Amino acid sequence: MPFPDVAMPYQYAQPPPQMQDPYQDPYAQQQQQAMPDPAMQGMPMPPPGMQPQGMPNPAPAGNERIEEIAESVVQEKWREAKKELNKIEEWKEDVTDKITHLTQKVDDIKSQFDSLHKGIIGKISEYDDNLTNVGTEIKAMEKVFSKVLPALTDSVNKLQRYSGTVEQSAVNKKPRPF
Repeated sequence: MPFPDVAMPYQYAQPPPQMQDPYQDPYAQQQQQAMPDPAMQGMPMPPPGMQPQGMPNPAPAGNERIEEIAESVVQEKWREAKKELNKIEEWKEDVTDKITHLTQKVDDIKSQFDSLHKGIIGKISEYDDNLTNVGTEIKAMEKVFSKVLPALTDSVNKLQRYSGTVEQSAVNKKPRPF
């Protein structure tokens, strides 16, 4: 067995490639090269595109076979493409469902936020009203105290004077024994 990196003598080298007719069926030429007839080894080869006498022309069968192979390849590729398209379609539906679900959640959160916002605004306005009322009540109490306080201080002063006189009279009087 020759080594691949060693140059082979000319007798073992492959023959140079033959020029191919671009209009000739490549499958028919492959058949001719692949299966040489031992009886025809000494005979000259017919020109390209021509068949020796007595042999059927394989070109029509070759063309049909090529068409069958091409159709099967196209069908296989089409099936693969359909599978991929189905996967993409399923992914699209899944993503669409998820987006719809997320959109619904966002809408729910918005409505909850809006109701919370309204509740907070309501409470703040209620506190504001209460503070306003407290302020009004404090002012009313101030007015009441301003009117009542002078009279109250007069009354306290009178009571103080009266208690002072009562105390002095009690000190002056001695208690009686029983």
